[in-house]
Amino acid sequence: MASDTRHSILADTSSLIAVANTSEWELLKDAIYLTTTNVCKHELRNHGSSNEYPPEGSREYYLKRGSQRVLAHLDDDSSPWSCVTVVPRPHGPDAGEQSLEQELSEHAPSYQIVSVLDSAARRSIRRLIDDNGYDIDVVGPPYLLYILLDNDLISKAEFCEATVEMIRTEGWTGYEVVKNAWTSIPVDCSDILDDDYSDALPPS
Repeated sequence: MASDTRHSILADTSSLIAVANTSEWELLKDAIYLTTTNVCKHELRNHGSSNEYPPEGSREYYLKRGSQRVLAHLDDDSSPWSCVTVVPRPHGPDAGEQSLEQELSEHAPSYQIVSVLDSAARRSIRRLIDDNGYDIDVVGPPYLLYILLDNDLISKAEFCEATVEMIRTEGWTGYEVVKNAWTSIPVDCSDILDDDYSDALPPS
């Protein structure tokens, strides 16, 4: 069972599912110490138990598979991940992202990085950080893969390929969405990405 320790990385539901569906999952899950909330865990349970037999390769399939992988890891006694309880508990379609903001408003000094893709949630969290002068970076889910690269656990090619895999598996399309995914990642993958994604890459 994941502890309630607060690690320096705070991640939302979508970020956890995104990394769980990559080829680097088995390495990442034990190499990175991160924290999520009870609200995100509830969202993962909902995804993991819905649509009993989704077609392989469908969005529902990846939601279910990614959620089940993350839940199994959170419930593993040896897991370096943790789950903290947010009270009062937010509800609704954006509850997971709201729980991160709520957690930060109460325990910001515990965190250095927040991983979230949704642009509205990102803006709201950045406002909270700026208004209070917190020293916290708001990043996209691929940043969790970048930590592996930065610690020499994977190569640049493996990082770029896993990030492209993540973008395709998650169905992220459009310039802004892909640009958000690459936020805070100082790596040029333009030689690996095709034209659908290269325009939104960070400058080399």
